[in-house]
Amino acid sequence: MIKPVFGIFIDAKNKSIIMKNRLKVTPIRKYKTPRYPSYLDESPLLMSRKVTKTGYYATALLGAFGLFAFSTNSNATAELKENPIKFKELGFPHTYAMYGTGLPDRLDRETAVDIIDSIFLANKIELSKEVPISKNGLSFNATGYNEKHNIGYVWLDHQSTASDCFNSWRSSLNKSALLPQDLDAHNKLMKEVGDSYEGYQKEKDFFENLIKQRGYYKLLKIKRYLWRNDALEQKIETYLRENKNYLDVDYGKEILEQYDNEKVDLKEMEQIVDEKDTSIATFSKYDSRFAYNSFGVYEKDENGKLVLKETDTKKEAIKDLENLVQEFIDWAKSEGRF
Repeated sequence: MIKPVFGIFIDAKNKSIIMKNRLKVTPIRKYKTPRYPSYLDESPLLMSRKVTKTGYYATALLGAFGLFAFSTNSNATAELKENPIKFKELGFPHTYAMYGTGLPDRLDRETAVDIIDSIFLANKIELSKEVPISKNGLSFNATGYNEKHNIGYVWLDHQSTASDCFNSWRSSLNKSALLPQDLDAHNKLMKEVGDSYEGYQKEKDFFENLIKQRGYYKLLKIKRYLWRNDALEQKIETYLRENKNYLDVDYGKEILEQYDNEKVDLKEMEQIVDEKDTSIATFSKYDSRFAYNSFGVYEKDENGKLVLKETDTKKEAIKDLENLVQEFIDWAKSEGRF
């Protein structure tokens, strides 16, 4: 350590006294090590043993006041808490891909329904299956529902949703499906518009107008979009084979009405999320939070050789679904919905 040294010196030549400072190096035998905070230190929120009795009671009183304020704030937050399910996260309208390479895997209906049912049951809510819901313009079958508590859910996939919930690179109809009089009108239109983007768009509009006008084309559209719903597809095929009066204004009426009453369309899907009179949760197969990749990842082992390491992304997707179901139930309970 360097310390300044003060002294008086005589200038013999000029016969004068001069005050000078000189620097002198002096070693320090002992010194205190600086004390910095450490993650190993006791939390400053905890009481020290050296706190006086007065300080202890003051701190305790302050802590109690803070705890009360925190509890009050928590209740206010709980009251303002929103439905954890958002329409924009459901993945609808869903667009089918032309090719499946690289697409994520999604939870199948059986797995998802078993998981959701188990969470409801763990909260002492027993559910009846495929319960018709008809209220405030809504008309569909809830996958699970408790009538006493007015709470349930619908698992949204190709089996439970209407055709307007899906987009596809494929047209709803094609030329080969048209009835003779509609085929003539189509050919006339195509001669007028020619082979252009505008012509393609007008042809698409032409098909959509036919679907709105005729039950025959409505059945074809449903059959085309919901190709994985084997039971409904078989029912439509049987009806088309046994009923040849395709121009009948009531063609397929019974099937179409049942379809509308059982399936969730896009408008209903948006309404369910914000519905106040009926607590129905919408859990979707196409929610990105429940998507996962089943393929493994290659990593080097201790010998530097690439080996396939299995992943547990499906377990993570299942956990995310479990958490969302519980969050919905907690929210509904905090809202006094059951």
